[in-house]
Amino acid sequence: MRTAWLGTGLMGSPMARRLLAAGHEVTVWNRTATRTAEVVAAGARAAATPDAAVASAEVVFTMLRDGPVTRAVLLDGPPAPALAGRTVVQMATIASGESRELAAAVRAQGGEYLEAPVLGSIGVAATGQLLVFAGGEAELFARLRPLLARFGPEPLLVGPTGQAATLKIAFNQLIAGMAASFCHSLGIVRRAGIDVDLFMGLLRRSAFHNPSFEGRLPRYLARDYANPNFPLALLLKDVELARDEAAALGLDNRALEGIRDLIAAGVARGLGAADYGALYEVIDPPAAG
Repeated sequence: MRTAWLGTGLMGSPMARRLLAAGHEVTVWNRTATRTAEVVAAGARAAATPDAAVASAEVVFTMLRDGPVTRAVLLDGPPAPALAGRTVVQMATIASGESRELAAAVRAQGGEYLEAPVLGSIGVAATGQLLVFAGGEAELFARLRPLLARFGPEPLLVGPTGQAATLKIAFNQLIAGMAASFCHSLGIVRRAGIDVDLFMGLLRRSAFHNPSFEGRLPRYLARDYANPNFPLALLLKDVELARDEAAALGLDNRALEGIRDLIAAGVARGLGAADYGALYEVIDPPAAG
């Protein structure tokens, strides 16, 4: 199948390579052109503009920073990609309302639209073991399921357009909540002079343990947030999406606002491009002197 991939960042690059490995034609575009190098080396063609990438594609995948960027790339141009007769698969974390607006705009041009966000790390993306869940029409999902299965073994249709976007936001705010809680616990333990190995040993035997704590602990202890799997600035974007979605649904957002403020403080300190583990620097900053 002839595909276009718009957005070859941390997750987009390994996912586009999964399509290449399955024998599909892939034309890639990224705002920073140098970030297409790995996918091009694997056999993709590079395009200078989004409309050039889409020109020969049957299916257009987008994995861009947020909803406004996705809309600008897909719809605003100049020149805007021709979407008539093409299927757009939007895979980034965006607001449910943004996804529904994109769907309406794509359909107005004579195209088809499916939202299909994913859960998992860069390493999981490279091995095709992501959790893929879609929102949209059942018939379109059924047609695209073999393609989506290149990213994860059991793609699911969760409901109409917007519901998968909402579900992804609900998951991503958990990332922020669990990270903030663990950073607080670790900070309490370390400042009280309690052995971290003792703390972790007991935590592993408890109902509170989460595997993500193990993976992030070395970063916290070394205060090393290079080579991010998920940058802090993107976590801030997702927490703000969750705050807005929750507010629209009538939830009390005080806990989420507190976590949002902690993350924003880290971004304000210049840690936005660092791994989201840099949240620890805000919660438990190193002692002065």
